Amino acid sequence: MRILIAAEALGTIGGAESYALTVAEHLERLGHDVWLWAIEHGEAADRARERALRVLEAGEAPDEEPDAVLAQDAVASLAAAESHPRSPQVFVAHSDYYDKFLPPQVPGVVAAVVAMYDRVERRVRATAVRAEVARMTQPIDTARFRPLRTLPDRPRRGLALGHYHFGERLERLRRACSAAGVELSHVGMHGASERRPIELVYNDADVVFGKGRVVHEAMACGRAAYVYDYNGGDGWVTRESYPELVADNFGGQTAARVLDEGQLAADIAGFDPGMGLVNRDLAVRHHAATDHAAALVDLLGRLAPRSPTVDAPLDELARSIRVMHRAQAWAALHERELGRLADAEQRETGVATHMARHADDLTERLHAAEDRARAAEEALAEVREPRRGRPVRRALRRLGRARIGARGSKA
Repeated sequence: MRILIAAEALGTIGGAESYALTVAEHLERLGHDVWLWAIEHGEAADRARERALRVLEAGEAPDEEPDAVLAQDAVASLAAAESHPRSPQVFVAHSDYYDKFLPPQVPGVVAAVVAMYDRVERRVRATAVRAEVARMTQPIDTARFRPLRTLPDRPRRGLALGHYHFGERLERLRRACSAAGVELSHVGMHGASERRPIELVYNDADVVFGKGRVVHEAMACGRAAYVYDYNGGDGWVTRESYPELVADNFGGQTAARVLDEGQLAADIAGFDPGMGLVNRDLAVRHHAATDHAAALVDLLGRLAPRSPTVDAPLDELARSIRVMHRAQAWAALHERELGRLADAEQRETGVATHMARHADDLTERLHAAEDRARAAEEALAEVREPRRGRPVRRALRRLGRARIGARGSKA
């Protein structure tokens, strides 16, 4: 089967980009003719080429018409529908937050939608234009993401991985890790960058803090995984918590409790090295990319060719979605930046207030010390003077002061 995996961008590596590269590799391993296509290229496209995947430039097309299109977003879906009007489409819904990741609301464009967790499935099923919904799990290459070392009895190194760790939530996590004796590294848009293969970065850590595919990949690497990100946290992934947490795509939105700093520190202190093997077993059993690729082939293979006539201006719709998504992304970025600046201002205000109070306290102490010093000097002078001569000396001092005053008045 000739399969075109289409995305608006293969830029910064996130969940959708990681998914596209993973399924491309595994569909190709099954013998299918796979091409990756994107309007914008970047780090993800470079990584795809490094892994010997075929990447088309914008405007290029495969040598033959694809038998099916696997669209990663609405922009790519509409662009592929315009350029390949007969190729049936499966749309992969990666997010319930950005509208770009909803299937286009144009009848006849999308034949089926892949949903990998509850919230996105509910959102897709609520859209006006209905399509078949196929529920699958997140695919992870469990041969690439595997444990390279066992977990220690006590965690020493933590990893916060993802593009949404920032602000007070990140600082709270740092303090909680420090209280538990864990050194925290931060990799992502607001942290350090890494050129090493990400599976090595995971294996450096004892505990991984994140959401979504980060947690899936950490589990496959046999790491202890803690669901924590900008939406809050759900705590440790365990054999008991896994069914509920995976249904939410490890999104941090299932727990009734609110994680404060004390709870975070207590949870980290409750680390169990046995979580590593349990997580590895769960990832292999439920998230093997080999199984996901086979399910995709079954879904793509039974779709009928699309009707070549879709009554809609597809190019203009794609442009509008691109513009809207940029606005949403900029709004989210500015919201995060405003939050970061507000946190910084609050910290600076707190430091300034503390320093002002400290200065006032020091001033009061200095005045008190000066008063005590004067009193001590006077007491010492009293002790040093012979008892009989004290009245005479006092009288002479008073007389001397009177004479100086008189001279000053004459002048």
